[in-house]
Amino acid sequence: MLAEENTADHRVSPGERFAEKYEINMLRCIFCGYCEEACPTDAVQLKDMFELAVYDRNEAIYTKDRLLLDDPREGK
Repeated sequence: MLAEENTADHRVSPGERFAEKYEINMLRCIFCGYCEEACPTDAVQLKDMFELAVYDRNEAIYTKDRLLLDDPREGK
Protein backbone atom coordinates (compact mmCIF):
# COMPACT_ATOMS: atom_id res chain seq x y z
CA MET A 1 0.00 0.00 0.00
CA LEU A 2 1.30 3.45 -0.85
CA ALA A 3 1.14 6.53 1.35
CA GLU A 4 -1.38 8.20 -0.95
CA GLU A 5 -3.76 5.27 -0.40
CA ASN A 6 -4.11 6.18 3.27
CA THR A 7 -7.27 7.80 4.52
CA ALA A 8 -7.65 9.90 7.65
CA ASP A 9 -9.31 6.95 9.41
CA HIS A 10 -7.17 4.15 8.02
CA ARG A 11 -3.40 4.81 7.94
CA VAL A 12 -1.61 1.57 7.23
CA SER A 13 1.14 2.18 4.71
CA PRO A 14 4.64 1.05 5.67
CA GLY A 15 7.00 3.85 6.60
CA GLU A 16 4.25 6.13 7.84
CA ARG A 17 3.61 5.80 11.56
CA PHE A 18 1.27 7.72 13.84
CA ALA A 19 1.03 7.38 17.61
CA GLU A 20 -2.37 6.46 19.02
CA LYS A 21 -1.74 8.69 21.99
CA TYR A 22 1.03 11.16 22.67
CA GLU A 23 2.43 10.81 26.15
CA ILE A 24 5.76 10.51 27.87
CA ASN A 25 5.86 8.72 31.19
CA MET A 26 8.78 10.27 33.05
CA LEU A 27 8.58 7.54 35.70
CA ARG A 28 9.74 5.07 33.05
CA CYS A 29 12.16 7.35 31.17
CA ILE A 30 15.86 6.47 31.45
CA PHE A 31 16.98 9.56 29.48
CA CYS A 32 18.58 7.46 26.75
CA GLY A 33 17.75 10.00 24.02
CA TYR A 34 16.29 7.48 21.55
CA CYS A 35 13.00 9.42 21.39
CA GLU A 36 14.95 12.55 20.44
CA GLU A 37 16.84 10.70 17.70
CA ALA A 38 13.71 9.04 16.32
CA CYS A 39 11.63 12.23 16.12
CA PRO A 40 11.53 13.23 12.44
CA THR A 41 10.58 16.86 13.14
CA ASP A 42 12.98 17.55 16.03
CA ALA A 43 9.94 18.23 18.23
CA VAL A 44 11.37 16.08 21.04
CA GLN A 45 14.48 17.64 22.52
CA LEU A 46 16.30 16.75 25.71
CA LYS A 47 17.49 19.92 27.41
CA ASP A 48 19.10 20.75 30.74
CA MET A 49 15.95 22.57 31.90
CA PHE A 50 13.78 20.11 33.82
CA GLU A 51 11.84 19.65 37.03
CA LEU A 52 11.24 16.08 38.11
CA ALA A 53 9.71 16.63 41.55
CA VAL A 54 6.01 15.71 41.64
CA TYR A 55 3.52 15.03 44.42
CA ASP A 56 1.27 12.79 42.34
CA ARG A 57 2.36 10.03 39.94
CA ASN A 58 -0.08 11.31 37.31
CA GLU A 59 1.85 14.59 37.14
CA ALA A 60 4.85 12.64 35.80
CA ILE A 61 2.90 11.59 32.69
CA TYR A 62 3.14 14.25 30.02
CA THR A 63 0.21 14.14 27.61
CA LYS A 64 0.03 15.94 24.28
CA ASP A 65 -1.60 18.99 25.91
CA ARG A 66 1.25 19.32 28.40
CA LEU A 67 3.93 18.73 25.76
CA LEU A 68 2.78 21.47 23.38
CA LEU A 69 4.66 24.74 23.73
CA ASP A 70 4.09 28.04 22.01
CA ASP A 71 6.45 28.76 19.17
CA PRO A 72 8.88 31.41 20.49
CA ARG A 73 9.35 32.77 16.96
CA GLU A 74 5.68 33.86 16.80
CA GLY A 75 6.09 36.40 19.64
CA LYS A 76 8.51 38.58 17.68
